[in-house]
Amino acid sequence: MARAVAAAWLPLTSAHRNSFASPRSPFAAPISVHLPRRAPLPGPRSNPIAPQKSRHVVASAQFDFSRAIQTAWRVGNDVVEAGSNLVPGPVPRPIARIGVAFAAALVALFFLKSIASTAFFVLTMMGLIYLGFLAMNPKEASGSRVDEGIGDPSEDPVKEAQRIMEKYK
Repeated sequence: MARAVAAAWLPLTSAHRNSFASPRSPFAAPISVHLPRRAPLPGPRSNPIAPQKSRHVVASAQFDFSRAIQTAWRVGNDVVEAGSNLVPGPVPRPIARIGVAFAAALVALFFLKSIASTAFFVLTMMGLIYLGFLAMNPKEASGSRVDEGIGDPSEDPVKEAQRIMEKYK
């Protein structure tokens, strides 16, 4: 079943390989189906031409923190190299790389500070609005949901249920 599904997604030339890889978007985690080969069973077989059955194993790549750090480091090096190529020739390359790295770090910190500042502002405003709501509605702050017409909230729930049942008999 899985082989037929994987073969439907792949070109015919790769349908007979041991490993199928599904076409994926840049946002999807890589998923592959591995078809392990089995060694033939020792001894005589009743039908040597019959195909062997194999189990399908689906493996998914998990998030790897070290690989993410390595990718970020490579991208950072590429950015610094591209930026240092824009610096005029008379400036020594090591000085240009240091200057571009410093400028990129300042820009990254500025954006990080802006995002953190916005998040803290939104959270603070939400908290103040909630506290204002609780100050204007003291019944909501106490946590009791009892209407004024039903009775005392400290009343026994069993007695209250019996009173309601008597009311509707």
